[in-house]
Amino acid sequence: MYTMKTMQRMQLAAPHTNSMLATTQFLIPTQQRSFGANEKILKTRMKSVNSIRKITKAMKMVATSKMKGDLRRLADGKDFGVNAVEMMFANDQFLKESKPEAQSNPTELIVPITSDKGMCGTTNSGIIRDIKEYVLHRQRDRLSIFCIGEKGTVGVMRPFPDLLKIGISEIQTPYNYPTVMALSEHIIAQGEGFDKITVIYNEYVSAISTNIRHLELMPRGQFLETMQFGRLYEQALPDKNTSNPALYELYVTSNLWVAFLNNAASEQSARMTAMENASKNAGEILDKLTLKYNKAR
Repeated sequence: MYTMKTMQRMQLAAPHTNSMLATTQFLIPTQQRSFGANEKILKTRMKSVNSIRKITKAMKMVATSKMKGDLRRLADGKDFGVNAVEMMFANDQFLKESKPEAQSNPTELIVPITSDKGMCGTTNSGIIRDIKEYVLHRQRDRLSIFCIGEKGTVGVMRPFPDLLKIGISEIQTPYNYPTVMALSEHIIAQGEGFDKITVIYNEYVSAISTNIRHLELMPRGQFLETMQFGRLYEQALPDKNTSNPALYELYVTSNLWVAFLNNAASEQSARMTAMENASKNAGEILDKLTLKYNKAR
């Protein structure tokens, strides 16, 4: 039995207790579910990933078609004029003995060959990394860079702004011999005063393998000076003052032609492989999103 005072205390405390219970119930977090919003987000992501997969599949087909053409041009032109002039140096013993000795610290014009477009694996980035390592082990003030291709120009401009002299981009593809001949004239002109010219490019091995190769060429002055000692081949017409400059143009252009053909084939094969991997990854992401979408439904 409650006393009168106890009942009064309970009546006074009751409103306060009820308000505390209401406040406590209000502070308890409640789980909110919005399945419609999650489904909408997943469906949007699935649509975008599927679009990317379609684009990469199309780019792979285009790269495959272009690679077939580049491989055909490489097979037809890889022996054009190559080693023709080098065989003269190799067979003439007096010319080999009279050839000027190479300097211990030569001045050098570096000519990297890259592409204007990306999404081709390590075709361009491998050339840029090779240049950085190459410059690191040489005296910087005796080097100069003549870059071919927009990707190479942009990649070299940041670490070596003082070495980059000229960058050529937007070259018409597929490459042809007159275009390479015009480029060789610029390289010959820039190579005046240097002790050697080094061309860096990707050599095609297979559809999944390429090698970065360094091709050393003689500048015009050294070539003409060396050819004056040639005795193996006697000629009356034209004289050496006419034939030797023409031989030098053949020497530079033929080597550049093979370098461009190899680099083009390497670029397309790397792009084909990269787009195939991208399509595969997009397909795997789409499968995971589809599973999540079905669970959300």
